[in-house]
Formats: sequence, structure tokens, C-alpha cells
Amino acid sequence: TAYRRQRQMCIRDSLEAHQESRKGERIGVVKYRSARAQRLKRWQKTTPLNAYWLDRKFLWGAVEAFAPKASGVLLDVGGSETPYRSMFEPYVTHYVGMEYPPAILDKQPEMWDLLYSVNHLVNLLGDGRRLPILTDSVDTVLCTEVLEHVHDPHVLMAEMARVLKPGGTLLVTVPFIQPLHELPSDYYRFTPSSMYRFAEDAGLEVESVEPRGNFASAMGSMLSQWLIRSVGARRRQSDGSVILSRWRSVLLLPFTAMIQIGFLLASKVTNDETVCHGYSVVATKGKPPAQKPSA
Repeated sequence: TAYRRQRQMCIRDSLEAHQESRKGERIGVVKYRSARAQRLKRWQKTTPLNAYWLDRKFLWGAVEAFAPKASGVLLDVGGSETPYRSMFEPYVTHYVGMEYPPAILDKQPEMWDLLYSVNHLVNLLGDGRRLPILTDSVDTVLCTEVLEHVHDPHVLMAEMARVLKPGGTLLVTVPFIQPLHELPSDYYRFTPSSMYRFAEDAGLEVESVEPRGNFASAMGSMLSQWLIRSVGARRRQSDGSVILSRWRSVLLLPFTAMIQIGFLLASKVTNDETVCHGYSVVATKGKPPAQKPSA
């Protein structure tokens, strides 16, 4: 259709401008794997053999708990490949994934040669400083592990509040303790007090700010990641990720698994939440007061 062609042209224009501005720089660190290797990697991510398993476990658990709170039209801000789409689709009428073009380019530059695939992954391209969405038009906004990557989190919070309908729900996750990642665009870590302030300054009413995990699970995650990054890595990349040593990383797999399982068990019998993986925030946009009928 004409709309589809126009959209593809806009995508190409924005990407060409971005690529031109970054000539000579290293862009993107994600590499394609064979189908078999991809399946193996997906399986490993869901097990303690993945050094980031505890982080992933608590994040996915938090997002899963969000799903029943969603309704109507959902906007996933910074959703990249929209990994949580299947969780929310039973509860919403439309799931719209939005990403900032340079962010996707950095994660997987090759995908821009495959516009057809991109159109299936991302529904909308836009900038969080001015979301390309009408005011009061969205029932639910989802924003997972994105605020730490924007220059002005309060601006993005205000924009997400703007596009929400009165009575709409904002669902946000943010990190508290986590290694630097997706450099150079990693700016912040958050506390409950900061999230209350961001939400209230945006005119939202906070329903809950819940920690993901506790001191024990967070320490298990950090120890596991330290082991794989410091002992199992061959070198560090420009975005903060590491290239693993083929043999050392494999030998460390049982140790990362035992560490994470042990600290997960410890987290179930301890309750110190002064350190955790991050926080899950639920906030709503208040409905305007009903107008009194004229006399």
C-alpha cells in the first residue's frame, strides 16, 4: 500500500542519515548465529547456565505480573523486538511496539537490510522526547528497562503520561544494580524515591513500586556475572558486553548455575530489599473531575 511504501521510505531516510553521521564508528555488536545456535542460546537463557538468569527471571516475573493490569491499546516504548508481546496480547486489543531508530541500529545493524523483517518487529519508530502519539489516546503504556538509557527520564515519563488516556495505566521497570550495558547510552540507576518523583511530576498517581528480588538474589546475580565477565571473557566490547572465551566460559557454566541456584534459595529465606535487581512501577493517570451540570 501507499502507506507501507511511505513508511519504508521514512525508515530508510532516517537510517541513512544516522549511518552517515556515524561513518568510521563501530556500530552494533549483535552477530547472526545459525538456526541451531539460536535455538541453543534461547534455551540456555532460560536456565541457570546463563550467567544473567537471575536478572532475567525476576524481570520476566515482574512483566508477567504486569500483564493483567493492561487493557485496550498498549504502547510498548523502547520495546525493541517486543519480547513480551505474547504475555500482553490476551489482555489488550492492540499491541504497538515503538523503538528509537539508532537504538535498534546499534543492537542489530544487519536488520536494516531486511525491511520486511523490521516491519514485523517494530510497529512505530519515534523519539521518547516527543512520542509520535496523540494526547490521551493510549490505554496502557509499557516501558521495560528503558529509562536508564535516555538523557532525561523525566521528559520520557511526562510524554508517556501525556499519551495515556485518563484512567490509563503506566507499567515501568527500571534497574537498581546492574553492570554498565549498551554503552555509551547507559546513564542512570533508580530508587523508589526517584520513581515516585518522576511519576508524580508527570501528573501520575503511583499505585505501587515493588522491588524485583532482594539482597541475596541480587548478589547471586552479580557474583555469577562477575565470574563470567572477569574469568570467562576474552575481551570487553565497546558497548559494555564481553566476548566469551570458548573454553573458559563453558567450564564456568556449572559454577554460575550453582551460584545462582544457591543465592535464589537464600533469597527465599531472607527479606532484605535494600539491594535488589530493580523496581517495577505501576502508575495511573487520574480522570478529570466530573463537571457539575449547569443550573
